[in-house]
Formats: sequence, structure tokens, C-alpha cells
Amino acid sequence: MSNTAEPEVQLELFEPIHKVPLTFRAELDHRNISVRELLGLRVDSVLELSKSAGENINLYAGEILLGSGEILVIDSSLAVRITELKDKRPDPVTHDGKTGDLEQGFIR
Repeated sequence: MSNTAEPEVQLELFEPIHKVPLTFRAELDHRNISVRELLGLRVDSVLELSKSAGENINLYAGEILLGSGEILVIDSSLAVRITELKDKRPDPVTHDGKTGDLEQGFIR
């Protein structure tokens, strides 16, 4: 399958699964904390994160990284403006958990 087709044509290929629910996640950041830190959390506790204010956040569909975006506030609600989309399709996963390229018939 070629990636040179028009986006509208590519979307038509997915019509049979248009209504399948998919979790979209905008991940601000993540941090590992100890059990001691977890037990010490209280209302008004502040957890510092590694990302700077204004830095892009990661956007996921399920567990697949789609790209990145910036956080916006629109009418008192949070929103995300997409700033980058990854253009590589994820490797398919076979029933035994190995990844492979279906077009080439290669499993690694």
C-alpha cells in the first residue's frame, strides 16, 4: 500500500472500523515517585514535572504515539492544538507478540 494516496482516499479504507472506540490521550508528563512520596501527598501538594511551561505534550491513540501538541484554554476548557504528527505507521504485531512488516511478509 502506498502512502502517496490522497488523505480522503486513505480514510475511506478505514470506513469499516470508523465506529470502533479508541482512547485518545494527551500526556502532560509523567514522573516516578516513591511510595513514601505517594503516602505524603495531601490536598495542595505540588508535584514538579520535568516539562517546562509551554513545552509540547505527547498525543497518543491507545499506546501509539501520534505526535505532539500544545495545551490551550478555550472558554475555560482545556484543548490541544496539534503541532506535529508522526508519519511512520507502527509495526504490526503478530499473534505471538512479534512485530513485522505485513507488506514484506517479514516478522522480526
